[in-house]
Amino acid sequence: MQGVLLIIISFIFFNNPAEVLAVISFWVGLLTIVTGVMGLAGYFMMDKDERENTALWWSIATLLFGIMLIGKLGLTMKLITVLFGIWILVTGIWLASAGWEYRKNGSPGWLMLIAGILSIIAGVAIIFDINIGAVWISTLLGVQALLAGIGLVLLAMIKRKVVSKLRSEGAISRNS
Repeated sequence: MQGVLLIIISFIFFNNPAEVLAVISFWVGLLTIVTGVMGLAGYFMMDKDERENTALWWSIATLLFGIMLIGKLGLTMKLITVLFGIWILVTGIWLASAGWEYRKNGSPGWLMLIAGILSIIAGVAIIFDINIGAVWISTLLGVQALLAGIGLVLLAMIKRKVVSKLRSEGAISRNS
């Protein structure tokens, strides 16, 4: 059942990139708020002589940052998109430089170089266009959910076949 649900979720991800990015942004903000609140709770639960003011200020800053992330969801979506784009861009630069270095070794080097150049282009596009970033992020999450869903469905089928075989051989009883 989990596998089927993940497959369904993957199609929701594929078809709703802006909403997926908004939900991710909301959860990042919410988790940041929870982190700040937990830090404050931890600070006030400590003995007075063990408290550090830096921990208090960091927890307050984290809480306020989380409130800002939820309060300015569009900004949070852009921030996540830019960070994702930078990650893709840096990966592309690394792949392109490694591919350039290894291109003398034949096709693997050239493939790395081409993949790196495409990643650089994608990274720049993601950084400067939130819609492209939303599509990339939701597509990657969708592919992951789809693959996990297919894997879980296959695992359930294999498990059912193994149990059936063991039962027919008498290795396990029907009441187990």
